[in-house]
Amino acid sequence: MAEYRRRDDHGREGDAHTSHRRPLEVIVDDRGVESALRAFKRLVLRDGILRELKRKKSYEKPGERKRRKVREAARRRRRQQSRALRRQNDRP
Repeated sequence: MAEYRRRDDHGREGDAHTSHRRPLEVIVDDRGVESALRAFKRLVLRDGILRELKRKKSYEKPGERKRRKVREAARRRRRQQSRALRRQNDRP
């Protein structure tokens, strides 16, 4: 699989929370460009770059922004609870 990572300005590994300021880096290895392209698409999808671009295409009212943030927080909370429940059920 193609190697991909996000690095900050100092060369250290980055986290997903500050992804809008750091460049994406996909390295093409012996598997070729197609594998690297799939890895790049996966990285872009996971970081939510396209979703953010679509959202910034037009003005968002402050009330709409607040409702969106509440929805996103609820989604994150549900995911965390679901993962915690799965981890709990996997234990013997």
